[in-house]
Amino acid sequence: MASIPVVKYGSGPVSVVLIHGFCEDRRIFDQVIPLLDQKNFTWFVPDLPGFGDAVNLGLLELSITGFADQVRDWILDNNKGTVILAGHSMGGYVALEFASHYAQQLKGIILMHSQMRADSPEKKKGRDDQVKFLKKNGISKYVKKLIPSLYDPEFREANPDLIRLWIQRACLYNDKGVSLAIQAMRDRKDHTQTVQDLDIPVGFIAGAKDPLIPVEASLEESHLANITSFHLLDNAGHMGMVEDPEEFAQALQATVEQLSIS
Repeated sequence: MASIPVVKYGSGPVSVVLIHGFCEDRRIFDQVIPLLDQKNFTWFVPDLPGFGDAVNLGLLELSITGFADQVRDWILDNNKGTVILAGHSMGGYVALEFASHYAQQLKGIILMHSQMRADSPEKKKGRDDQVKFLKKNGISKYVKKLIPSLYDPEFREANPDLIRLWIQRACLYNDKGVSLAIQAMRDRKDHTQTVQDLDIPVGFIAGAKDPLIPVEASLEESHLANITSFHLLDNAGHMGMVEDPEEFAQALQATVEQLSIS
Protein backbone atom coordinates (compact mmCIF):
# COMPACT_ATOMS: atom_id res chain seq x y z
CA MET A 1 0.00 0.00 0.00
CA ALA A 2 1.22 3.49 -0.81
CA SER A 3 2.42 5.62 2.09
CA ILE A 4 0.41 8.55 3.37
CA PRO A 5 1.60 11.95 2.07
CA VAL A 6 3.39 14.01 4.73
CA VAL A 7 4.72 17.57 4.72
CA LYS A 8 7.68 18.50 6.95
CA TYR A 9 8.27 21.82 8.71
CA GLY A 10 11.32 22.66 10.79
CA SER A 11 14.50 20.77 11.62
CA GLY A 12 14.55 20.29 15.40
CA PRO A 13 15.46 17.09 17.27
CA VAL A 14 11.94 16.47 18.62
CA SER A 15 9.44 15.12 16.08
CA VAL A 16 5.75 16.02 16.34
CA VAL A 17 3.11 14.51 14.05
CA LEU A 18 -0.03 16.64 13.68
CA ILE A 19 -3.05 14.54 12.67
CA HIS A 20 -6.04 16.33 11.19
CA GLY A 21 -9.65 15.55 12.01
CA PHE A 22 -12.71 14.41 10.09
CA CYS A 23 -13.52 16.17 6.81
CA GLU A 24 -10.23 18.05 7.05
CA ASP A 25 -6.73 17.63 5.66
CA ARG A 26 -3.27 18.81 6.63
CA ARG A 27 -4.08 22.38 5.51
CA ILE A 28 -6.19 22.80 8.65
CA PHE A 29 -2.90 23.62 10.43
CA ASP A 30 -1.69 26.19 7.86
CA GLN A 31 -2.30 29.19 10.15
CA VAL A 32 -0.64 27.49 13.11
CA ILE A 33 2.57 26.08 11.60
CA PRO A 34 4.32 29.47 11.08
CA LEU A 35 3.76 30.28 14.77
CA LEU A 36 5.48 27.13 16.08
CA ASP A 37 9.13 26.61 17.09
CA GLN A 38 10.81 25.03 14.05
CA LYS A 39 14.36 25.15 15.45
CA ASN A 40 13.86 22.78 18.36
CA PHE A 41 11.01 20.76 16.85
CA THR A 42 10.22 19.16 13.51
CA TRP A 43 6.54 19.11 12.59
CA PHE A 44 5.18 16.41 10.29
CA VAL A 45 1.68 16.90 8.91
CA PRO A 46 0.08 13.98 7.01
CA ASP A 47 -3.13 13.57 5.06
CA LEU A 48 -5.10 10.56 6.29
CA PRO A 49 -6.58 8.16 3.71
CA GLY A 50 -9.78 9.60 2.22
CA PHE A 51 -8.77 13.25 2.67
CA GLY A 52 -6.56 15.86 1.01
CA ASP A 53 -3.85 14.37 -1.19
CA ALA A 54 -4.73 10.89 0.15
CA VAL A 55 -8.33 11.11 -1.02
CA ASN A 56 -8.21 7.73 -2.78
CA LEU A 57 -5.56 6.02 -0.63
CA GLY A 58 -6.33 2.79 1.18
CA LEU A 59 -10.10 3.15 1.35
CA LEU A 60 -10.67 -0.60 1.61
CA GLU A 61 -8.89 -0.62 4.99
CA LEU A 62 -10.19 2.68 6.29
CA SER A 63 -10.74 2.48 10.07
CA ILE A 64 -9.31 4.19 13.14
CA THR A 65 -6.94 1.23 13.53
CA GLY A 66 -6.06 1.48 9.84
CA PHE A 67 -5.29 5.18 10.22
CA ALA A 68 -3.04 4.45 13.21
CA ASP A 69 -1.22 1.71 11.30
CA GLN A 70 -0.67 4.05 8.35
CA VAL A 71 0.92 6.63 10.66
CA ARG A 72 3.09 3.96 12.31
CA ASP A 73 4.21 2.58 8.95
CA TRP A 74 5.27 6.06 7.88
CA ILE A 75 7.18 6.60 11.14
CA LEU A 76 9.00 3.27 10.74
CA ASP A 77 9.66 3.72 7.03
CA ASN A 78 11.21 7.12 7.67
CA ASN A 79 13.16 6.17 10.82
CA LYS A 80 11.61 8.86 12.99
CA GLY A 81 12.10 7.02 16.27
CA THR A 82 9.90 8.19 19.14
CA VAL A 83 7.48 11.01 18.38
CA ILE A 84 4.72 13.12 19.89
CA LEU A 85 1.33 12.53 18.26
CA ALA A 86 -1.09 15.44 18.36
CA GLY A 87 -4.52 14.71 16.92
CA HIS A 88 -7.48 17.00 16.29
CA SER A 89 -10.91 15.47 16.92
CA MET A 90 -10.87 12.25 14.83
CA GLY A 91 -7.08 12.63 14.73
CA GLY A 92 -7.14 12.31 18.52
CA TYR A 93 -8.92 8.97 18.15
CA VAL A 94 -6.10 7.91 15.85
CA ALA A 95 -3.48 9.01 18.39
CA LEU A 96 -5.23 7.03 21.14
CA GLU A 97 -5.48 3.92 18.98
CA PHE A 98 -1.78 4.27 18.12
CA ALA A 99 -0.92 4.59 21.81
CA SER A 100 -2.92 1.47 22.67
CA HIS A 101 -0.66 -0.61 20.39
CA TYR A 102 2.64 1.26 20.02
CA ALA A 103 3.16 3.34 23.17
CA GLN A 104 6.87 2.53 23.12
CA GLN A 105 7.20 4.68 19.99
CA LEU A 106 5.72 7.75 21.68
CA LYS A 107 7.02 10.56 23.85
CA GLY A 108 3.39 11.51 24.45
CA ILE A 109 0.07 12.27 22.82
CA ILE A 110 -2.05 15.41 22.63
CA LEU A 111 -5.83 15.37 22.25
CA MET A 112 -6.92 18.57 20.55
CA HIS A 113 -10.69 19.07 20.75
CA SER A 114 -10.94 15.29 21.10
CA GLN A 115 -11.91 12.65 23.64
CA MET A 116 -11.03 9.15 24.79
CA ARG A 117 -14.53 7.75 25.29
CA ALA A 118 -16.37 5.79 22.59
CA ASP A 119 -19.63 6.99 21.07
CA SER A 120 -22.80 6.65 23.12
CA PRO A 121 -25.72 4.73 21.55
CA GLU A 122 -27.32 8.09 20.68
CA LYS A 123 -24.12 9.31 19.04
CA LYS A 124 -23.80 6.09 17.06
CA LYS A 125 -27.33 6.53 15.76
CA GLY A 126 -26.38 10.06 14.73
CA ARG A 127 -23.41 8.68 12.78
CA ASP A 128 -25.72 6.23 11.02
CA ASP A 129 -28.04 9.09 10.13
CA GLN A 130 -25.08 11.00 8.69
CA VAL A 131 -24.14 8.04 6.49
CA LYS A 132 -27.71 7.82 5.21
CA PHE A 133 -27.82 11.57 4.52
CA LEU A 134 -24.51 11.44 2.69
CA LYS A 135 -25.59 8.47 0.58
CA LYS A 136 -28.87 10.15 -0.34
CA ASN A 137 -27.68 13.72 -0.89
CA GLY A 138 -23.99 13.49 -1.83
CA ILE A 139 -20.82 15.04 -0.42
CA SER A 140 -21.60 18.65 -1.33
CA LYS A 141 -24.85 18.89 0.63
CA TYR A 142 -23.35 16.89 3.49
CA VAL A 143 -20.35 19.15 4.08
CA LYS A 144 -22.43 22.31 3.64
CA LYS A 145 -24.39 21.08 6.64
CA LEU A 146 -21.45 19.70 8.61
CA ILE A 147 -18.66 22.27 8.36
CA PRO A 148 -20.51 25.33 9.78
CA SER A 149 -21.68 23.27 12.77
CA LEU A 150 -18.08 22.77 13.95
CA TYR A 151 -17.48 26.46 14.64
CA ASP A 152 -18.62 28.84 17.33
CA PRO A 153 -21.60 30.76 15.86
CA GLU A 154 -20.00 34.16 16.48
CA PHE A 155 -16.85 33.14 14.59
CA ARG A 156 -18.88 31.54 11.82
CA GLU A 157 -20.88 34.69 11.22
CA ALA A 158 -17.78 36.90 11.26
CA ASN A 159 -15.72 34.67 8.93
CA PRO A 160 -17.95 33.37 6.12
CA ASP A 161 -15.04 33.21 3.65
CA LEU A 162 -13.11 30.74 5.84
CA ILE A 163 -16.18 28.57 6.26
CA ARG A 164 -16.77 28.60 2.50
CA LEU A 165 -13.13 27.70 1.87
CA TRP A 166 -13.36 24.55 3.98
CA ILE A 167 -16.69 23.62 2.47
CA GLN A 168 -15.11 23.91 -0.99
CA ARG A 169 -12.16 21.77 0.05
CA ALA A 170 -14.32 19.13 1.69
CA CYS A 171 -16.56 18.92 -1.39
CA LEU A 172 -13.56 17.41 -3.21
CA TYR A 173 -13.26 14.49 -0.82
CA ASN A 174 -14.38 11.01 -1.81
CA ASP A 175 -17.98 10.18 -0.79
CA LYS A 176 -16.94 6.64 0.06
CA GLY A 177 -13.95 7.77 2.12
CA VAL A 178 -16.06 10.21 4.13
CA SER A 179 -18.74 7.57 4.72
CA LEU A 180 -16.16 5.04 5.88
CA ALA A 181 -14.59 7.61 8.20
CA ILE A 182 -17.97 8.28 9.82
CA GLN A 183 -18.37 4.54 10.40
CA ALA A 184 -14.81 4.30 11.70
CA MET A 185 -15.56 6.95 14.33
CA ARG A 186 -18.80 5.19 15.22
CA ASP A 187 -17.02 1.87 15.74
CA ARG A 188 -13.91 3.14 17.52
CA LYS A 189 -12.83 1.68 20.85
CA ASP A 190 -13.23 3.34 24.22
CA HIS A 191 -9.71 4.30 25.32
CA THR A 192 -10.38 5.35 28.90
CA GLN A 193 -8.42 2.37 30.23
CA THR A 194 -5.71 2.93 27.64
CA VAL A 195 -5.07 6.43 28.99
CA GLN A 196 -5.12 5.23 32.61
CA ASP A 197 -2.51 2.59 31.78
CA LEU A 198 -0.17 4.85 29.80
CA ASP A 199 3.17 5.83 31.32
CA ILE A 200 3.62 8.60 28.74
CA PRO A 201 2.07 12.06 29.19
CA VAL A 202 -1.27 12.97 27.64
CA GLY A 203 -1.95 16.62 26.85
CA PHE A 204 -5.36 18.19 26.27
CA ILE A 205 -6.34 21.30 24.31
CA ALA A 206 -10.03 22.20 24.59
CA GLY A 207 -12.26 24.97 23.31
CA ALA A 208 -14.41 26.89 25.78
CA LYS A 209 -17.12 27.20 23.12
CA ASP A 210 -16.81 23.70 21.63
CA PRO A 211 -20.28 22.62 20.40
CA LEU A 212 -19.31 18.94 20.27
CA ILE A 213 -17.17 18.24 23.35
CA PRO A 214 -18.07 20.05 26.61
CA VAL A 215 -15.16 21.56 28.49
CA GLU A 216 -16.22 19.66 31.60
CA ALA A 217 -15.85 16.36 29.76
CA SER A 218 -12.35 17.24 28.54
CA LEU A 219 -11.27 18.36 32.00
CA GLU A 220 -12.65 15.18 33.57
CA GLU A 221 -10.78 13.03 31.06
CA SER A 222 -7.52 14.88 31.69
CA HIS A 223 -7.66 13.76 35.32
CA LEU A 224 -7.51 10.13 34.20
CA ALA A 225 -4.02 10.45 32.75
CA ASN A 226 -1.00 9.74 34.95
CA ILE A 227 0.96 12.66 33.49
CA THR A 228 -1.09 15.42 31.92
CA SER A 229 -1.51 19.05 30.95
CA PHE A 230 -4.66 20.97 30.06
CA HIS A 231 -5.05 24.13 27.99
CA LEU A 232 -8.38 25.88 27.51
CA LEU A 233 -8.85 28.17 24.49
CA ASP A 234 -11.28 30.86 25.61
CA ASN A 235 -12.22 32.02 22.12
CA ALA A 236 -12.48 28.69 20.29
CA GLY A 237 -15.18 26.17 19.49
CA HIS A 238 -14.20 22.83 17.99
CA MET A 239 -11.76 24.34 15.51
CA GLY A 240 -9.20 26.21 17.60
CA MET A 241 -6.49 26.07 14.94
CA VAL A 242 -8.74 28.16 12.67
CA GLU A 243 -10.80 30.15 15.18
CA ASP A 244 -7.83 31.38 17.24
CA PRO A 245 -4.56 30.17 15.65
CA GLU A 246 -2.32 32.27 17.90
CA GLU A 247 -3.81 30.98 21.15
CA PHE A 248 -3.92 27.46 19.71
CA ALA A 249 -0.25 27.64 18.68
CA GLN A 250 0.76 28.86 22.14
CA ALA A 251 -1.12 26.00 23.78
CA LEU A 252 0.28 23.42 21.36
CA GLN A 253 3.84 24.72 21.74
CA ALA A 254 3.63 24.73 25.53
CA THR A 255 2.24 21.20 25.52
CA VAL A 256 4.88 19.69 23.22
CA GLU A 257 7.61 21.37 25.26
CA GLN A 258 6.24 19.82 28.43
CA LEU A 259 5.78 16.39 26.83
CA SER A 260 9.25 16.41 25.30
CA ILE A 261 10.94 16.72 28.69
CA SER A 262 8.57 14.56 30.78
